[in-house]
Amino acid sequence: MSLAVSTTDSSTKEFTAFKNDGQLCTVHPDWCTETGVHDAHLGARHVVMGNDNRELLDARLLDFSGSDPVIGLGETDTDSIEARAKATELRRFADALEALADTMDTFTNGEPPSSSDTISCPDGVSFCTGDPADHEDPNEHLHHGPLTAMGAHRPYAARHGDGIMTFHLSQVNDEAPGLDFVAGGDWPTLSLGEVDELISDMSVHLARLRAARTQIAGLTPGQAIETAATAGRTWTYDDRYGTRHTVTCPSWCTVDHTDCMDGTRQPADVHHQMYGTVAHAEYTEGYEDYKSWQLLCAHLAVSPDSPTSLAYRVPHVLVEVAADTYTRPMDPDQLAEFIETVAGQLEELRAMHPRLAAARAEWAARPHPTTGAEAT
Repeated sequence: MSLAVSTTDSSTKEFTAFKNDGQLCTVHPDWCTETGVHDAHLGARHVVMGNDNRELLDARLLDFSGSDPVIGLGETDTDSIEARAKATELRRFADALEALADTMDTFTNGEPPSSSDTISCPDGVSFCTGDPADHEDPNEHLHHGPLTAMGAHRPYAARHGDGIMTFHLSQVNDEAPGLDFVAGGDWPTLSLGEVDELISDMSVHLARLRAARTQIAGLTPGQAIETAATAGRTWTYDDRYGTRHTVTCPSWCTVDHTDCMDGTRQPADVHHQMYGTVAHAEYTEGYEDYKSWQLLCAHLAVSPDSPTSLAYRVPHVLVEVAADTYTRPMDPDQLAEFIETVAGQLEELRAMHPRLAAARAEWAARPHPTTGAEAT
């Protein structure tokens, strides 16, 4: 997308200045920012600037034909469907960018980069920001981690400038740490677009909340991150050649392992697993022949002697996308990427919902002749 600007002589300039008297565009008065006599209709530019003050991306409405406006996105002309798809992609990018910032924060315990003015907790609590006001009482020391909020960069946060649904790790003296939610009164009223932004932000905020939960579990002595039915269970079995093996299950393993003790197994057959919650959805391979399949069920697993690959011999996650259809064994980074893919597709489904509602309303408003089957 490029806009050619030609120079004019002085008389043309004077005529243009005379006619450009603030009269609104008569073709697109609702969005065109040009006034007076003009052929090129230009909307307001929306620009994202980089830290080096150079433009990263811009978008605006354009119409050079006087009838069919388009969205100028960077150097391309884009229709409304393409623009919505690109907006969804950009939201994913924004979420991924924030996730990168979160990853950086983990190297500084969620605190700003260290400097000569950095305050540390006098009691040595790892997550505590060391606020002097929390430690001034000699009989009671409060330990608070950095605040994590949602929507601080969004207009919908309104008067809640630091964001909403804020939480931070908290501890009193030597008690077990917990999670404090900081309430700030009523949330702002959101428009439809702001609700979409909130939904996108919630997926990121939920990941941070899970990370905080994991952090609390790690700070609580004697408490495993997952509640396991077979924690520390040790058992023995004889393989098909009569060799005895001793196995200790990981703390999260929920497999019964009884079938491994029938004398027919090999070490490669022994695996440890924890099954996630199962959800179901209907599908059909033929007209009106619907079946229920489980959907997106995750399994934490390890097969210490797997002959398949090293990926199976270390803890990994398999996602049963549909019944008997699995992803590859995923490490934490691969699982995070898979989650982002599913979250993005979920945004697409949410966007389809109002379109369906509008399509049904439009369809219902049309006259439809009654068929013979309906009359019967």
